[in-house]
Amino acid sequence: MMEVLPFIVAPATACLILSVTMAYFGLHVLRREIIFIDLSMAQLAALGTTLAFVMDMPLDSMASQVLSLVLIIAGACFFSFVRFITLKVPQEAIIGIIYVVSSALAILLVDQTPHGAEHIKSLLNGSILWISWTGVLKLTGVCVLVGGFHWKFQHRFLEISKLYREKFSKKQIGWDFLFYLSLGLVVVFSVKSAGIFLIFSFLIIPASCGLIFSNSFFNQWIIGTVVGTMGSILGIAFSTVSDLPTGSSLVTVLGVLFFISLPLSKIQKKRDS
Repeated sequence: MMEVLPFIVAPATACLILSVTMAYFGLHVLRREIIFIDLSMAQLAALGTTLAFVMDMPLDSMASQVLSLVLIIAGACFFSFVRFITLKVPQEAIIGIIYVVSSALAILLVDQTPHGAEHIKSLLNGSILWISWTGVLKLTGVCVLVGGFHWKFQHRFLEISKLYREKFSKKQIGWDFLFYLSLGLVVVFSVKSAGIFLIFSFLIIPASCGLIFSNSFFNQWIIGTVVGTMGSILGIAFSTVSDLPTGSSLVTVLGVLFFISLPLSKIQKKRDS
């Protein structure tokens, strides 16, 4: 185990950064009841990566990231406006439609290309174990930028999330766009390494654990960050020892931590009552 330690420091650092960032976004997503928004945004970013793959662009190139960013911006605009265009169709249904159509388009694009199936599998499962320190630094820079912006306007974002289903205003369109865009930026710089499944897990599972144990947004974020960090360390260790795929191991361990938290929350409630 000690001989592989230098090789897992970068992936562990990336997972820690994602744990801190995604736990925050996850709490907002759960309050807004748009659970699958991250899947849709990640799939849009993956569609941009797939376009780059089909055009023989290096997947780590600026051109590939620009393609993903363009689709993320388009998605952010669409999700911001569609809520005010129609109230008859639930927003979660529209989010699901975008996800499944984006997935189908990605499959159609790679259907006739060599190694297309491996590309799709890589986008779903990621390759977090092979992230470089350059990738970690890029992810850190984006998360710091996004985190600073949300810290400055934290009360505004929290107010909108709390009243998301009860209060509708056209003034929210701009703030919704900024929320989706900032989440999308993190996704663009992490989807190739982390994969769609792991990004979704980091977004929803730690935040759900935070909701189980506390009513305070700040405490929920701290608990979510701790759960994400524990899941990352245990998942990478389990993957390394058992020689299993890292992304799937991380998702599985995070899921186990969630199911463990359910009975623990019952014990906590009995002690508090």
